[in-house]
Amino acid sequence: MTSRFATTLLLCALLGLAPIGLGGCGDDSDADSSAGTLTSLSGQPSGPAVDPWVDAPATKIRFDDMTAEAGMTAVNHSGRAGVKEFLIEAVGPGCCWLDYDGDGFLDLYVPDGDVFSNYDLVHEADPSNPSELRALLREKTDRKEIFRDQLWRNNGDGTFTDVALEAGIDEQRWSFGATAFDYDADGLMDIFVANFGPNRLYRNNGNGTFTDIAEKVGVLGDPAQWSTCVGVADVDGDDRLDLYVAAYSDPAAEVERMRVVQELKLGVPVQSVSGRACRWRAIPAYCGPIGLVGQHDNFYRQMEDGTFDDLTVQYGLRPRIGLYAFTSLIWDFNEDGLLDIYVANDSIENTMWQQERTASGQIRFRDTSDTLGIKYGRQITPQASMGMSAVDIDQDGRIDIFITNFSHDYNNVHVQKIVGGQGGAVYYKDRGLPTMGQQVYYDLSWGCGWYDFDNDGDLDLYVANGHVYKEIDLFAKTGAKYDQLNALFENMDPKSIGMREIGTKAQQNAGPETNKENLDAGDGMAVARCSRQACFGDFDNDGRMDVVVLNMNEAPTVLRNTSRTGPDANWVKLSLRQPGGNREALGAFLEVTAGGKTQRMAVIRQKSFLGCDDPREHFGLGSATDCTVRVIWPGADREATEFGPLEAGAWYVLDRATGNAEKQALPQFK
Repeated sequence: MTSRFATTLLLCALLGLAPIGLGGCGDDSDADSSAGTLTSLSGQPSGPAVDPWVDAPATKIRFDDMTAEAGMTAVNHSGRAGVKEFLIEAVGPGCCWLDYDGDGFLDLYVPDGDVFSNYDLVHEADPSNPSELRALLREKTDRKEIFRDQLWRNNGDGTFTDVALEAGIDEQRWSFGATAFDYDADGLMDIFVANFGPNRLYRNNGNGTFTDIAEKVGVLGDPAQWSTCVGVADVDGDDRLDLYVAAYSDPAAEVERMRVVQELKLGVPVQSVSGRACRWRAIPAYCGPIGLVGQHDNFYRQMEDGTFDDLTVQYGLRPRIGLYAFTSLIWDFNEDGLLDIYVANDSIENTMWQQERTASGQIRFRDTSDTLGIKYGRQITPQASMGMSAVDIDQDGRIDIFITNFSHDYNNVHVQKIVGGQGGAVYYKDRGLPTMGQQVYYDLSWGCGWYDFDNDGDLDLYVANGHVYKEIDLFAKTGAKYDQLNALFENMDPKSIGMREIGTKAQQNAGPETNKENLDAGDGMAVARCSRQACFGDFDNDGRMDVVVLNMNEAPTVLRNTSRTGPDANWVKLSLRQPGGNREALGAFLEVTAGGKTQRMAVIRQKSFLGCDDPREHFGLGSATDCTVRVIWPGADREATEFGPLEAGAWYVLDRATGNAEKQALPQFK
């Protein structure tokens, strides 16, 4: 989570090649970027560039802050408030949207964290080597402070009520990621919660309650494991959903190391062990991630009886060392009919686990991130990758990858390319620096979402920001603070990825030639918090994507999308249904054609940062009043079905078995 931004492309300048603010070393493919950003070789902004959108009209995107009305008052507990002693305290949670009770309104699951005073540091036999002892942070049975995850039921009137306990959810572990999916294909949304310590799999009982079956089905995990999130898909094509559980590092090993360094006796209260043995800007700070004991991710294959078998090693998904994983996405990046797994790791290389099959059909994964150009960013050095989204940003029909990173760095926009045109080899070109490098340079970014917030037919971008070092507020000239404004980018030209930053942060940074009123995106963009996850979902069913942002040691921020409506802001929502265990058709592709333009989307459940968004896929249609849809269903045969025309302003379930598009009810707020 520490920025390792380097100046490895100096050779380009010495050879007289294109500066990195305008094009890659020996590659002028980014020279047409209309983002108006100039960046020095160090990655630091070299000064304001000409704003290509200075004469653009006022934005029609708007988010209103309805936090007070919504009633989501529960404060997040991510370790001690303010200054942190260990890295695990600085990460925060990831929420997920789901309609758990089937009333047509989205509900929200929000994980909560914990504090070190609720743990004892003990030694126990290492399961992998019983003759050795390992450190373990064991939960106390007599905890003085109890923190619980929340299940916020949507009341259908703009308010939410925490119904976790009455729904049978009494999650008191240190929770991080949450993903909702239909584990057993019964038409009900279940919830996987990734924890420090044993995980949870809450099975929906269909009567408003859940039952934790994680231990029963074999996904509890190791008690020393710090799981961050879970990706879900039918990876092996056996018609059952599998799980990829990402993991970060071993917190107990770090606490034990610091206890020994400080010569403290075993049994000392964990909260009395200081983790601030490293330096950040010459002041003491917690250590990591480089140097921490990294943990390995786990791949769980679902068996016929509904239990899971850990096939991580057998499938080749175990690298030499643990890689500090945050976000994992599963989709078929090269469209060969086999699902692949891309993992965003903190301060170390990212991994693209490409699925391959032997002649006999055996499954193996191979890390191809290096040859694809997505092992590192444009500077060819590790970045602190946090959140991630895989969407067709430039509307060329290929799925690109967006990754958020540390402050004093830039976010990645990995644009997919094909050598020699259709049918050629896939690779990626990182255009994050020329696209929006200057605007995000001081942001420390986490959750992210590319959605058509104004329904004009292209994807806009929202990014949640917040620092990890409270100490940054002691410095006057870093350009960053602990509490940060979130970022909002309006898509002005999809083909060139021309993005205009709007909202309060953009207004504060605008030059004198810019009419700041044109950048006003509502009071929701004026909220400055130390934010982590951003969960995107249309919780009021009005056809506009709203946002809930989770904040460190504070209550969530609830933003209602009140962007323009009218004849040029139409939309459609789509869900998929197919027979078998992958009922939601995770891993499919959707192609929506309206007004002479086709938008493409991969159906991926885990999104943003550690959580998941609205399970209904949302498309803005602009002035088009209807659309046609082509679905490429998951599977090696890549079977496709066409639907439509479908009228705008509605939600449809597209059924593979019948070939019908079933219009669904969209209840409105009271």
